[in-house]
Amino acid sequence: MHRLQLEGIEGNLSMGDMVIVDLNQLNHMPSQQSVCSRRVQDLGERSGLPVFALNEDDSLLMVAGAMMRVDTHKHRLGAASHDRAFDN
Repeated sequence: MHRLQLEGIEGNLSMGDMVIVDLNQLNHMPSQQSVCSRRVQDLGERSGLPVFALNEDDSLLMVAGAMMRVDTHKHRLGAASHDRAFDN
């Protein structure tokens, strides 16, 4: 059995690490997929960071770490200190 281990990840997120969770293997178990998705959303809320769905069925989730920039208009991801590099 695989478990979604989220304990202690807040520290990694606060240092700028990114978390990507793939729930595709749970497609045949919608209730389990929903529980895991909710746990990732709770992680984002506790950390004060937004959770992004990277695909249409919300089975691939991303929590960008602190100081990361997610441009939802240009669909670019990067560190806040490198903003100028992305504009060129």
